[in-house]
Amino acid sequence: MNPSLCANGCGFYGSATNKNLCSKCYNDYLKENITKLNGDGPKGSEKKLNAESSVLTDVCDAMDAVTLKDSAIASTSKKGNRCKSCNKRVGLTGFKCRCGDVFCGRHRYPEEHACQVNLKEIARQVLSKQNPLCIADKLENKI
Repeated sequence: MNPSLCANGCGFYGSATNKNLCSKCYNDYLKENITKLNGDGPKGSEKKLNAESSVLTDVCDAMDAVTLKDSAIASTSKKGNRCKSCNKRVGLTGFKCRCGDVFCGRHRYPEEHACQVNLKEIARQVLSKQNPLCIADKLENKI
């Protein structure tokens, strides 16, 4: 079998298994086809991203509402690099809590420093936004 030149005319020899294209031209051809096929894909994934971003905004809004309510009750704390519980200097290794204070590694968990942020209320608000009530008809046997 005589080898044939590349169908794109690049000067290399092509193969029948690669549609008479050389390896470089065939790889370029495959990349173009993949991008054409994936051209319809981002629209579907865009919808997924929009749904995920709406969930994230619901969570953020709920956290901000509860945090703002709690921060209005609490006095303003000074900005510092010391643990609020043990007054240990934390530097860059400090952990910022949702209540707005900085804590060391030992007191970083809400249970350890008696955090006033109500995580259950945040979760309830997120669930109430994501799951609207489903109310049935008052008449059971309606024709």
